[in-house]
Amino acid sequence: MKNRIKVQDIFAPEGFLSADALLPAVASLSDRYTSRESSSVTYETANMLMEAVLYCIQECLGESEHVMTSDAMPEPMVLYEKGYEAVLARVKSANALYEELIKDFTDYGCRNYGDTVLKGMPAFFLKYDARFCPQDHIITLDYPLLAGDPELCGADQIHDYLHKLLMEKRFLGHFDKAAVSGLLSELCPEYGELYLDNICRPVLSRAAECLILDKPLTDLRLSNEEKRELQEYFTGMDREKIRDQKRALAVLLAKKTGVEEEYFRAAF
Repeated sequence: MKNRIKVQDIFAPEGFLSADALLPAVASLSDRYTSRESSSVTYETANMLMEAVLYCIQECLGESEHVMTSDAMPEPMVLYEKGYEAVLARVKSANALYEELIKDFTDYGCRNYGDTVLKGMPAFFLKYDARFCPQDHIITLDYPLLAGDPELCGADQIHDYLHKLLMEKRFLGHFDKAAVSGLLSELCPEYGELYLDNICRPVLSRAAECLILDKPLTDLRLSNEEKRELQEYFTGMDREKIRDQKRALAVLLAKKTGVEEEYFRAAF
């Protein structure tokens, strides 16, 4: 599940760092990895440690408040150590997000959601190796977000995932638990075991439909007559026009519930 770090992302603009310049940092990390009991490691281990150095340097440069020039660029080992500290800070921040997420957490009867949050996520904090393999976020994140970032990995991936899950939890919290469960059951009668999609997406879509029908937002049920009204409302609109309408309504719903507008716009 981990994404490889692209060397060109670290070396741009060219001349700041070179592959040879990274070797002492990798060698130092290798000594730590073997506890100085061996002068060599396998190719796979060497590749893992090179990625660890690159990941931490990327983290350091990403945290820097100033644009670094080739003249001011610190030694790779300095960048690595500062980046390692930044990774630890990111893990600590992710843990705070997780603690907030599991307060009064409900999975609405959806096993995939509950297992990912309550059973899968703790494994990251138990097994994550910030020193030797920070680029690997350990767990599979089976529950999908409304909109994730496939370019992220390691602690950055987990932090982004938890931040977005917390936004989604806050949005869902504006609806009655039974109403959310009822909607999921309407979509998939055996949703508890079989529903593998994002929960927020159908709630957001149904809430947008309630706005169109001028119904209370917390009422996620539609009668057959109301469904016919919706069908008439969208008659004549192509798929893109309907998507634009729902995106606009998603922004309105985000404002009403105090979550990030752009994230919910991406749901459609």
